[in-house]
Amino acid sequence: MWGHLRHVSDDTANALATSLAGSPIHLDDTSRLHLHLDTRHADSAAKLTPHLTLVESASTPLATLTLQLTPAEQNSPVDLLIEWENTSFTACQLGDPILARLASSGYHNLTICTSARQAKIRWILTPDRCYFPPGNRPLNGINCFLPSLRSGRNWGCGDLTDLTDFAKLLCKQTQLDFIALNPLHAIHNRTPYNTSPYLPLSIFTHNLLYLDIERIPEFHASPLAQRLVRSPAIAARLAALRSANFVEYENVARIKTFFLLLLYRQFCRHQSSALKTYRDTRGPWLENYCTYMAFDRYFHRRNPDAWHWHHWPAEFQAPDSPASRALKIKLTRQIEFHAFIEMHFEQQLDLAHERVKALGFPLGLYHDLALATDRVGADYWANQQLFAPKVRVGSPPDDFNQNGQDWGFPALHPQRHADSGYRYFIESIRCAARAAGAIRLDHVMRLARLYWIPDGMSARDGAYVRDNFHDLLRILALESRRGRLVVVGEDLGTVPDYFRTALEAFGILSYRLILFERDGDDFRAATEYPRQAIASFTTHDLPTFDGWLTGRDLEARLQVGILDAQELPAARTARAHAIEQLRKAFLIAPEETDHDVFFTALCRFLAASPSQMRLINLEELTGEQDQQNLPGTTSESPNWQHRLHSSLDSLARNPVFRRRLDIWANSLSMEPPQ
Repeated sequence: MWGHLRHVSDDTANALATSLAGSPIHLDDTSRLHLHLDTRHADSAAKLTPHLTLVESASTPLATLTLQLTPAEQNSPVDLLIEWENTSFTACQLGDPILARLASSGYHNLTICTSARQAKIRWILTPDRCYFPPGNRPLNGINCFLPSLRSGRNWGCGDLTDLTDFAKLLCKQTQLDFIALNPLHAIHNRTPYNTSPYLPLSIFTHNLLYLDIERIPEFHASPLAQRLVRSPAIAARLAALRSANFVEYENVARIKTFFLLLLYRQFCRHQSSALKTYRDTRGPWLENYCTYMAFDRYFHRRNPDAWHWHHWPAEFQAPDSPASRALKIKLTRQIEFHAFIEMHFEQQLDLAHERVKALGFPLGLYHDLALATDRVGADYWANQQLFAPKVRVGSPPDDFNQNGQDWGFPALHPQRHADSGYRYFIESIRCAARAAGAIRLDHVMRLARLYWIPDGMSARDGAYVRDNFHDLLRILALESRRGRLVVVGEDLGTVPDYFRTALEAFGILSYRLILFERDGDDFRAATEYPRQAIASFTTHDLPTFDGWLTGRDLEARLQVGILDAQELPAARTARAHAIEQLRKAFLIAPEETDHDVFFTALCRFLAASPSQMRLINLEELTGEQDQQNLPGTTSESPNWQHRLHSSLDSLARNPVFRRRLDIWANSLSMEPPQ
């Protein structure tokens, strides 16, 4: 962040090299690290091609193919057999001009044959740029933390029916293009163990908390479920969950799981091929998650201290072990139950996306893809061979944390991931892109590098490990074009010099927050924002708009011990100075304190920016002061649990919400033509 070059210690270099190589490495000189990693496969020189996966532009097929030919092979033609994605075949020779005519974007298989050897690789051809809708008009949206929605009908957590009701509320007053959401990935739903949507059990499945139980067809076919939900005991529990000050993840999950079991039993009374068909289409990504969930319940019921797969008996800690295969057969129905939940989730999510678009939001939903998966979650358990051992991901020391940050995420092993055909990454994009017009990649710098921290070391002792940047960019472009999907990259933090240039070349939008867009003390003018970007004031890890103006975030940090009482006066002075600077950028009178005046200026500022997308947060429309997540805390703060003060039923009558929504709509109607 400060532009200083930091040399990695020998201990860190050795630990990271050992993780990458899979065997102990001791480097006397850290400058040997790259040399070692480039030659860690003893048989690489003997291979016909070092590639197991080749990712290229469809406009220049085989331009980057490397062959390691013997003298005898160099005197003979190289034959190619291409199995195209549509299962057709083409036989030709290397250098044949027919390739340029036939090559098309997609996931293909390529067999390379010489006079002595052959090799088969995965050949991925891609477009050179991501999708963006035609036309010059900027796209405008509202960001909604779905759990925070209150209503008189949900079960204590905003759900997918609330989402469509929220869209109806918005479309009555203004024309918007999309609704942005928090990650909907499956999580543990256990407090304080893990309720963060950014640390999922699986990035391939969803959190059952967002299901509307009463809209599942089996609910209407089950007299028992309908009778129970109207019973005094259940009605009282639901009323308590609806009126709770915070989202009670564990209690909401418990009651929804209870009813889902009833509905699954109702489903099993009637033969249907729908679930089997669905499971077949989702393949191992769904199956692994469902198996994990069934195992998790099985072992936790036998040992209440077994909270995740590291606590299971050793013979079950690998999904393909004989013991795991035998238990999977025993738990067939329990595994199917979790597939039943996910099938209904996707059906409700698809319907919500279509309804939002039908209400006048052209892009529909904008989904957030978390950076990684939980080290003790389903994806790690099922794909251990793809992850680097004995390391975790974080960030180096910077202005926000002088000791760096340890996020605890596992890191995909760049070479193993590439050799697997990048299937993990591809499927993660596809899952995020289902029922979406746009996706946001959290910490998009992951495409180029991640900050690895060896086990047993602090966040100050980590180092950056590079990934196959252009391969991943190209795959993003392919999936974006196929799904007509806008891609936003959250590029906040320490960004390599080359990085944003590459994102721009591939049509990936930068993520620009007013709070961070400064020249020294001064806030950057709206007209200086890049066109290929999404502009907003803040995000979930930062103060809300009104909370920043009042200093509520400083009080929250003081309450949990992040900010020392002796530091508070200086922090308040610095905030007052920052607000003065914001007044100048927003063209607000020095004596002005009315938050609605500031909000009006915020809307005009965003509308004046040339950025292709602009985003207002729901908390800005309602005047909420508590931010969803206070980084550096877990149980000390009610992270990810804050709810709106008004319910959807009363939001239309809420004077702050109505006034601010009108202000936002008027700002957009007066924006200059692009």
